[in-house]
Amino acid sequence: MKPIGPYVAARDLGGDPTAPASVRTLRATDRLTGMPVLLHVLPHAAPLPELPDSPALLRPAEGGVDGETVYVVTELPPHAHPARDPLLAARGGLEALAALHAAGLTHGGVSAAQLWSVDGQVALAGAGLPWGGDPTPAGDVRALLAALETLGELPASLRGAGEDATAADLLARLNAPAEVPPLRVPPPAEAAEPDAPPPPPAPPAEAAKEVGEGTAAPAPANTPLPPRPTSRRRLSEDVRITWNPDGTRRVVKPGQEARRGSRRPAWLWPLLALLVLLALAAALWAWRSGGGGDATTATRTAAPAPACCPLTFAVQGEAPGPVRLSVVRAPAGAGLKAGAEVGTAPGEVTLPAPGEYVLRVAADGYAPAEVTVTAPSAVPVTIDLAP
Repeated sequence: MKPIGPYVAARDLGGDPTAPASVRTLRATDRLTGMPVLLHVLPHAAPLPELPDSPALLRPAEGGVDGETVYVVTELPPHAHPARDPLLAARGGLEALAALHAAGLTHGGVSAAQLWSVDGQVALAGAGLPWGGDPTPAGDVRALLAALETLGELPASLRGAGEDATAADLLARLNAPAEVPPLRVPPPAEAAEPDAPPPPPAPPAEAAKEVGEGTAAPAPANTPLPPRPTSRRRLSEDVRITWNPDGTRRVVKPGQEARRGSRRPAWLWPLLALLVLLALAAALWAWRSGGGGDATTATRTAAPAPACCPLTFAVQGEAPGPVRLSVVRAPAGAGLKAGAEVGTAPGEVTLPAPGEYVLRVAADGYAPAEVTVTAPSAVPVTIDLAP
């Protein structure tokens, strides 16, 4: 662990420290706030890059010099971690490169160390830094595809792409909907007729052999064919069989069921009239006995709306106990004040209302930090306890 300015470098993610023109990527921690950051150690001083507006690009926040070390700082959320899913990494990396190339810029240092997962999406870091060489858009695309192969299997839609495919072309292929084979519906001629009788069997061959040579075979009698059975029920008519209380079977057709259901029992209207009279009597009694106060009390004691938004929290790193989560800021209608504890991690925490929350993350032996979450969300929130 090496201190660089106000930061402590925890892990070297890439770059040759002995090469004079190499950019090194370090994962570090702010010694004052405990927040995780990315440090890019530069071979020489350079201004902060001006990048296009894109959520897929991680922007450097500041730069600094510590002795002979020149560095650029990129802030990370507490739950950010290196990308692991090839599909999410491909989508985020291609979106970032498409935005850079559309603005006339290149990256020059695309690798797996520059792909970071933040709130279920992947963003690209290190853009606009002096990586050296002569970077080109095609080189950025090739480097991203090579980085995706180190994460796992390359997405199927990106396989077989041409050498001249741009980041925008590959992004369009990745986002294209999958082709669904059309459903084949057989023509009416192929549909079997439910009530058609089987065809009559052909006369056996042995009957022809019984007739000798030179003798004429007797002509078959013109016997009439049996009548074709017909159904008294239309094919589109639904029939339901029910059982009577005495155990006998009863066939119910849709028309009969509708006519039977449309008949109202004789006791329905007297019952409705009785209910109306009871409601009027209750209203009159409440008005005479001061129903306004009761209504206010009922409103004041109404049960709160049930919680709606569970979030799953995961913890990376070793902690002596559970990580405590408390409210810094909650959306209107949540009914939570600053400092109220909402749960611990790892595990599931249920928030009372949808919206954006700012939570304070505290663990014994670690500096407290803040994390911004949006509820509801099916993406787990990862809390990285950096050393």
